[in-house]
Amino acid sequence: MKLKHKPVLNSILMGLVIVGAMSYKPGIASSVTPEEAARLEASTATIASQSQGVYRSDRFLFRFTYSSKDFVIDNNISTPSNGIDAPLAALDIWTKQHAQKIRAGAYEGGTEYPANVSIRVYNNPKKLALQQWVKQSNQFTMSRDFKIARIAGKTGIKFQSSGLYENESVVFINPKDSRIIVVSLSKNGTNNDAIYRRAYQQIANSFTFVNR
Repeated sequence: MKLKHKPVLNSILMGLVIVGAMSYKPGIASSVTPEEAARLEASTATIASQSQGVYRSDRFLFRFTYSSKDFVIDNNISTPSNGIDAPLAALDIWTKQHAQKIRAGAYEGGTEYPANVSIRVYNNPKKLALQQWVKQSNQFTMSRDFKIARIAGKTGIKFQSSGLYENESVVFINPKDSRIIVVSLSKNGTNNDAIYRRAYQQIANSFTFVNR
């Protein structure tokens, strides 16, 4: 059973390809021709790229990559958001195990969703500076430790906040439409924290803005 939600992002381009790993062993170099070695190297590079999923939003003009072997993106299980300054779009990244449990109804009846990685898009009609916007938003509580951060070639800020979970977030402005984007890692002190941190770091490192 899928959780009901409003679609938030369109034109999804996602690569969800799972392939077996290959490795090139120097020990076999003398047994293959240069042409065969070149083909092997090219094949290995192709497989490495196929293990990466790509998410693109043509509505909000951004893209990022993530490990499609370990994670899924599914708008049908996006975390519900409330408040007068609720996001325009909410996107959640889950491990495949968590996604399967959510779809199976394991968290129905008021049980909180697992801590995970999320991306949110907000309007900023008052054109507030990033730190000021975070502090006045009801989406963050006990925000602190603000620092300058670079993401997608732009200057933003990173900060900590507390609530149901402890959160690390980076917030920045989309130069295409002046909306605010927040990428967050939620933590609950379990082994899953390290798993989701890998996704958080890859998304932050690969996040970029695109043209229509």
